[in-house]
Order: sequence, then structure tokens, then C-alpha cells
Amino acid sequence: MSSTVTDHEVVVVGGGPVGLMMAIELGRRGVDVCVIERRISRLRHPRAIGLHARTMEIMRQLGWAEDVRRVGNLPLEKWSSFGYMTRLNAPDIGAVDLLADPLRVDRAYSESPEMIAWCAQDVFEPLLVEKSGEFPSITITTGEKITGLEQFDDHVVLSAESESGEARKISAKYAIGADGAHSTIRRAIEVQASVSPTKGHQLNACFVADLSPYLGDRNHILWWIINRDTTGAFLTYDGDRRWVYSWGYDPDQESIEDYPLERCSEVIRKAIGDATAKVEVESVFPWTIDGAIADTFCIGRTFLVGDAAHRLPPSGGFGMNSGIQDAQNLAWKLALVLRGHAAESLLDTYDEERRAVAWFNLEQVNINVEASSKVGWVMTDPDQLAQIEEPSGEAVRQQIADAIPLQEDQYWSYGQQFGFSYESEAVIADGTTPPASTVSDYKPTATPGAHAPHLWLRDTLGNRISTVDLLHSDFVLLTAPEGGRWREELRELAAVPELPTISSYTIGDDADFSLEDGQQWLQRYGISSTGAVLVRPDGHVCFRAPDDADRLDYSLGKALSQLLQIPLPQ
Repeated sequence: MSSTVTDHEVVVVGGGPVGLMMAIELGRRGVDVCVIERRISRLRHPRAIGLHARTMEIMRQLGWAEDVRRVGNLPLEKWSSFGYMTRLNAPDIGAVDLLADPLRVDRAYSESPEMIAWCAQDVFEPLLVEKSGEFPSITITTGEKITGLEQFDDHVVLSAESESGEARKISAKYAIGADGAHSTIRRAIEVQASVSPTKGHQLNACFVADLSPYLGDRNHILWWIINRDTTGAFLTYDGDRRWVYSWGYDPDQESIEDYPLERCSEVIRKAIGDATAKVEVESVFPWTIDGAIADTFCIGRTFLVGDAAHRLPPSGGFGMNSGIQDAQNLAWKLALVLRGHAAESLLDTYDEERRAVAWFNLEQVNINVEASSKVGWVMTDPDQLAQIEEPSGEAVRQQIADAIPLQEDQYWSYGQQFGFSYESEAVIADGTTPPASTVSDYKPTATPGAHAPHLWLRDTLGNRISTVDLLHSDFVLLTAPEGGRWREELRELAAVPELPTISSYTIGDDADFSLEDGQQWLQRYGISSTGAVLVRPDGHVCFRAPDDADRLDYSLGKALSQLLQIPLPQ
């Protein structure tokens, strides 16, 4: 095959949310990208449902946040809590409500323009497929599986086979493995994954039922069940009739074949607390409570994203959300390299940045799993389980009630979502240390590597806008009106063809945007009125100058040359 001709610039293997977002992030930058998905029908086993506030910021930047909430049809104002009970028809032992503390909610909206949204994966995926149609350079092929991959100096070749057995070769400049925990692409490039200790084994049964007679006035998104017959959790997919029940089993004693649909229905009825409940089980699948991080996220011209790169237990919901941020991190770098605006070595920073985040997320998710054991999720003491519904079980129920507040970190994780900071060649450190966020409490900072802080602004017409709405797609330079030195240098750099598009905004009085309610953006961003902040296309700060001191280290051109790893004309 000629090394000068390829079918596509990028091939993404896997058409789930992460693969689709990878294609969308590339497609909106004009990259010719093809998605190969082996499924031809809808997702049979919906899993993810929660889109973190950080993910919803990405949806907002694309103009799709309201669409996500619409198709999800589970408004946070109604479905904001997580309940714990012995059976579905029993009263709550306790609950965690995301909206219970108005002060915390107000603080959240000062830290991000978005909050978590519920959207089941089997409706989220079709929405992303529909939205991908907005970008002509995206092609999606279904009903094909990848059977092999070869890498060359300047391209890759994938072997694909359709359901009818028809084989073909697909070439591309780069390949992306977004094909899940059992990734064919990861195996093809011979990358191993470090697996964390197993915390348990679960069965998920997706079913249809009218459970409203048992819910009362409770609108939990998740219902934790602990009794002598079954320990597990109900999750609603639509707030009406579509549900999943997940419970533990011992694979050394039984297998999925021991759970035909009728037996699963019996387990669900015991969790409900009504042996006559009408339950229609549609599908069942097993999974393991463990995690795995690939030893590298990149080999040659092939990259891993989402579960292909890192498999995380569900506590805290960081699986799909982390994968979408992988896509956002990698796409802008690939696009700049493909267009000649950055050296190929910039792509090395993807593994460096995202694998560190994956390891932190796995460590915290494992802590969440351990915390869940304190509220009975993996309770194995037969005496406690035998008592839990009896008058004599008051102490056991109180033990669970006392542990419920300890679950906050897996539900309210703003610090974990926003508080991490990248360290790589794609960030120019300025010698400062960012304030330490906890898992739940986020400390906004513009320290290089950090997520650029959200602030509410007003444009010249009085429209309300977030800084988040400005900080995507292109590099963005932020200055106060007094930061003319930086804007002048940027105007000079605009004539350099090697550089990508760089947008510039002023914030302050008589500027592009004014601050709402007297907010102090200079203090939050850590600069003076003559300073500047450069933000990457993924919304992370990559360069910060506290003032306009006339030193070479403060040169915007030098910073861009270092970040993009290309020489610029003198």
C-alpha cells in the first residue's frame, strides 16, 4: 500500500459514547474520521447514566446540553437523591440528596455553569450519532469488526470484517481504540493492563416494570437494597418503566447460566418486596468490580481512549466521563499535528496527562467501593442480614444510617472532576503550586495545567455567558483591558502560518466581557491587570504571565513554540 494515500485521517474503533465523542471532537475541527462499530442495533445493556458537570460543560460548549437533558428525561430537580432501604417497598433508612444544601448548590454554580445530568447510555448514544451528522467529515460504519491492525512509519492499516463475512482493509494516519474493556485494538498493539484487586462480582438485569406503587413520593435515581434475600441496587433509566437491578453473585459457585430470566425476575421481586410484582426482564449480563489501567495509552500511531485505556468500577461514575475527557484531550492535539501546526511529539503528552488522571480516579473509586461496604452493599454477615428487617435489627439499620453521609464523595465529586492539574510538555509551569482540592470540594485556580476557572460574564449586549463558553476549540488568550502588550504580540503572531488559530478576549470594564456581580477574575486567575493567561483548546491553562514584565520568559511566541514543539520564525 502506498504510504502517501490513506482512506481517512483517523479511524476510531468503537461507536459508544467515547468513540463518538472522539469522532465529534475531530470532526468539528475538519478532520476526516471514520468510526467502525461492530453493533448494528441499539445498546442491549445500558450502563452509564450520569454525565458529570465537567462532561456537561463539554456538551454545553457544543450547544447540546439542553438536548442531553431533554432525551435523558430525568431532570435533576426531580431526580437528585440516592436512597438506602431494605426493600423497594420499605421506608428509607437514609438518603443523600445532591440538592439538599442550597449553599452547596450555589457554590457549585459559582464553580461551573453546569451540574450533573442523567441520560441513559442507550439514548445518549443515538443523540451523539445524530449530532455527528452536523460534521461532514465524519463517517460511521456499523456491523463491522476489526480483525487486525498493522502500523507503519506514516500510517496504519486495519483489517475489518462485516457480519456477512466480507473483508476489507482500511488505512489511516492514526487509529483510536475506543472499543471497551476487552479492546481488540489494545490486544493488537500488545498493550497489557494492570488490574486492581477484585471487589466482587455482579449481575445486571435490565427490565421493564411499573414500580410506581412502591416508590411513594421518593424520586431516587439510585435505590440501594439490603436484606436477607438480596443485596443490590435499582437504577432508573427513564423515571418510569425502564430499570436495571444489580446484585452480587459468586462465580465460584454459580454462573450466568444459573440465572435464566425467570430466576432474575424472582430476585427482582424479592428486592421490590412484592412476590406478585409484574417484571419483564429483557437482558442479563455479568461484570466484575475491579479496575484496570493500560500500561500505556499509545503505541506508534495507535491510541487508546475510554475503557480500552482504563476500566473503572462504577462508584462515582468516572468511566464514561473520563473517556469523554480522553477524547477532548487527544482530539485537539491530533488535529494540530495533522494540520502541521504542532510536532508529532505533542501527542506523547496524551498518555502522560490522561494516564495520571486515570490512576487517581481508580484509587478514589476503590475508596468509594470500600465506603459502600459500610452501608451494606457487600454485607456478608448472615446474622446482620437476618436481623436487618426485624425489630432486633435497629442497631444494624442505625449502623447503615450513620455511614450514609460517608458516601457523599462518590455522589458529589467536584474536586475530583475539576481539581486535577496536568503536568507535561503541553503545559508551561510557572513555579506555583495549585491549591489542593478534596474529592468533593473544588478549589478553582488558573495554575498552569489546571482547568481554567468558570466565571459568569456579560457580553456587550448584556447576555450572560460563562468563561467555559469561550474556552474550547481554539487556544484562547485572556487579558484585562490593560494587557495590550499581549494582544499586540498575538496580532503579530497571527501572520505566522505555522501557528493555529488563537482567539483573544478582554475581561473588565469597557472590554469584550464584563464581570457579573463584581466578581474578581484577576484574583481567581492569579494575574495583575497587565498579565495574561493562555488556555488550551481543552479548557486547561497552558501558560500564565502575572504581568507584562519585559522578559524573554514572558514571550507569547516562545510559549507557543514550546507548547506546540515547533520552531517559529525569528
